[in-house]
Amino acid sequence: MSLYTRTGDEGETFCRLAGGRVPKDHPIIEFLGSLDEATSYLGLARSLVPSWLEEVSKDLAVVQDILFHVGLHLTGGKKVVGEEHVKWLESVTDKYYGKAPLRNFILPGGPIPAAALHVARAVVRRAERRLVALQRTGFSVDGVLLKIMNRASDALFAIAVYVSRSMGYEDEPVGSHISRLEGGKK
Repeated sequence: MSLYTRTGDEGETFCRLAGGRVPKDHPIIEFLGSLDEATSYLGLARSLVPSWLEEVSKDLAVVQDILFHVGLHLTGGKKVVGEEHVKWLESVTDKYYGKAPLRNFILPGGPIPAAALHVARAVVRRAERRLVALQRTGFSVDGVLLKIMNRASDALFAIAVYVSRSMGYEDEPVGSHISRLEGGKK
């Protein structure tokens, strides 16, 4: 059996939820593609987290798994995500944000693992917007999935800030570099 099927060569793919073949830019496919990007970026971020931040890596693996199951849930697979996962994401956000509360908006960045987490967070937000767009087309979306997507991006932000600070980087408040322009004038 080959990995490639050639059935998508004309820009369509099979989607049971949509009742058959659909264009690859169909709202369901757009959401699932964004979700795939998000879980892939999370995998990248996890691979970059230093071993001494093992708890972070373990928490990121759970977030990654939850997000993967959001796609399965939406597509009619085994429904393993629910309100308990929303609560878990909230507890993870509180755990890391409590260690690193912010006083200002900050620029995404920091050390490579934190920067990768900021990218993952932004892609999760995009997937969340795609899920909302799918719902606006009339597609029935379980409300728990919207909550999970929203909480996952919050958790990733809190973890990114925590990782950055744990690795010795200081926050860069938004606007902190603009003052260098024009002799310090904003």
